[in-house]
Amino acid sequence: MSSAPHDRPDDNAGDRSGGEGRRLAVGPANYAGQAAQWARAVSEFVHVPSFSFASPPLPWMSQGIGHAVDMVLPAQRLVRPAHRRAQVLQSLSGITHLAIDGFLSPLEGAGRRSVERELKYWASRGVQVALIAHGSEVRDPDAHLRRWDYSFFHETKGLWLARTRRVSARNRAIVRRVDVPVLVSTPDLLLDLPNAHWLPLVVDVSAWAASQPPLRRDRPVVLHLPSRRRPPIKGTRVIDPILRALDAEGLISYLAPERVTHAEVARLVGSADVVVDQIMTGSYGVAAVEAMAAGRLVVGNVAPEVRALVPDAVPIVDAGPDRLEQVLRDIVTRPESYEPLAAAGVAFAHRWHDGRAAAQVLDDRLLGVAQRPRSG
Repeated sequence: MSSAPHDRPDDNAGDRSGGEGRRLAVGPANYAGQAAQWARAVSEFVHVPSFSFASPPLPWMSQGIGHAVDMVLPAQRLVRPAHRRAQVLQSLSGITHLAIDGFLSPLEGAGRRSVERELKYWASRGVQVALIAHGSEVRDPDAHLRRWDYSFFHETKGLWLARTRRVSARNRAIVRRVDVPVLVSTPDLLLDLPNAHWLPLVVDVSAWAASQPPLRRDRPVVLHLPSRRRPPIKGTRVIDPILRALDAEGLISYLAPERVTHAEVARLVGSADVVVDQIMTGSYGVAAVEAMAAGRLVVGNVAPEVRALVPDAVPIVDAGPDRLEQVLRDIVTRPESYEPLAAAGVAFAHRWHDGRAAAQVLDDRLLGVAQRPRSG
């Protein structure tokens, strides 16, 4: 099972040079702005010209917060398929390597045919391709339920769960059939795809740095950004009542914004002492990394088998639904005991999530593969 790029990201990654005719495109999902961040990291640390692209999301794919991207592909519902395909090919002309994130087809458009046919097309053009998975497109709901007592899949049902089972099973079957690198953005997905490689999430660590040290107030400020209601991934239904009760008791000041822009999130995180992230996935995502980069204490719930896949200790306080209140009360009572963990979060974010580790993975697993000769 592959877990990380190496024991540590290469501290000299920024000294690499020479794209030598290589050109990388990353897209089209760009969930949480990650396609753009990975492309930026490769350009900066590997010195291979790279750009990100995205398709306008379908209604059921809406992320709620906009993220920058280098290129937006034509909306599939506004352009005839043949015309759209020609436009996409023009936009991606000249690439030598392609990282398809979200298992979404750049040519066919979101929600259309399987990406497997597209892999064959790019191979015929001599383009090296990798697949990147973010979560529900490959996560096995039934395996997650078996592994994790607090799985958010206990809270889901109906059409969304049925669709997730169908799509994730299809994509895992594709992985078994194709001969391309498969990367996953969070370490827990290695449990669903054992032959994949971890591609760490990337944030602009310096942009999230906060000047105010955490846990120095008598009444700590606790932030929780509610997740989408469908699916209820973060566990807001459990988290919110506990935080409201502790606020009413005068122990904490609870920040619970309903809708914020991505630009506003950095200000809110920097104003908090504690960020309660997701407690039902068994892993951690972009929001936790951003909070760590800001030096905030992150409360989440990372499963032991997921922690074992990360080369360094993950500086997140574990608190399942049955322990969240107890953990928060302990933080209020003994804040000085948690300050070192908050500080460790900053170092962890720099080490694994500033782009160097991700660039190294993309260089090792995709860009280091020679361009195939074009067939036909």
